[in-house]
Amino acid sequence: MAAAEMRVKETIRRLYEGEGRGPRIFQMGLIVFDVIIIAYFVLTANADMGATLLSVDLAIGAVVLADLSARFWIAERRPAFMLSLTTIADIVVLLSLLAPVLTGANLGFLRALRMLRLARSFHMAERLDDVLRGSLVNSRIMVAAANLVAFIFVVTSMVWVLERQKNDDIATYVDALYFTMTTLTTTGYGDITLTDRTGRLLTIVIMVFGVGFFLNLIQAIYRPAKVEQPCPQCGLRLHDRDASHCKHCGSVIYIETEGGT
Repeated sequence: MAAAEMRVKETIRRLYEGEGRGPRIFQMGLIVFDVIIIAYFVLTANADMGATLLSVDLAIGAVVLADLSARFWIAERRPAFMLSLTTIADIVVLLSLLAPVLTGANLGFLRALRMLRLARSFHMAERLDDVLRGSLVNSRIMVAAANLVAFIFVVTSMVWVLERQKNDDIATYVDALYFTMTTLTTTGYGDITLTDRTGRLLTIVIMVFGVGFFLNLIQAIYRPAKVEQPCPQCGLRLHDRDASHCKHCGSVIYIETEGGT
C-alpha cells in the first residue's frame, strides 16, 4: 500500500514539477485553467448570484480544492507551503467560492476577493517561463506582462472592496479598474479620487509599485534578446544569441543555433 501511494505521489509531483511532454501539457493546462477562471471572475464580478453561477462557483471550487490538496500532498516542506502567498490566496479564493453555497448568504464583498487568484499569476508566470523556455516566444516579456496584469487586477479588487461602500464614484468594478489604470499611468484625470486615509495609502501603493512593474515590462521588451545557457565556469546565464565565449569569464560556451542571423 505504501509503495503504491509513493508511486502515485511521485507521478503527481512529476506532473507539477517535472519536464517532458506529459508534465508540460499538464502545466500548460493549469495555466489555461487559471486564465479562464480569472476571466470568469472579472466578467461576473457584478453579476447577480443565481443557481447557474452558484453551480459554476462550486465546480471551480472543487477544482481549486483538488489542486491545492495535490500541491500540499507533494510539498516537501508543508508548513512553508501553507504560509506561502499563493497558498493563502488560494485558500481565500476557495472560501469565497464555497461560502455562498455553505451559508446560503450572498456575500458579495467576498466575490471581489476571488481576484486574489491573480496572486498565483506570479507563480504561474514563473511556471510559464519554465514551460516556454527554449521556444521562440520571449517568455521574459510574458512573465513581466503577467506580473503587471496580476498587480492591476489585485489592486483593482482592493479598491472596489475597500471603497465602494464609502465612495460614490466607485459604483462598479469597472470604475475601480478605471481609477487603477489612471493612477498607474499617472494620468490622474481627477474625476475619481480616494479621499480617505486608506484610499490615499492605496493610491501611493498603486503609483509606486505599479510604475515598477510597468518599467519592468518596458525593460523586458526593449532589452536585447538573450539566450539562457549557464556558463560552466562562472554560472552567467544570459548570453548573446551568437556568443561563443562568456562575456564574464571568457570561457567557451556552446549555444545551439539554427545558423544564419
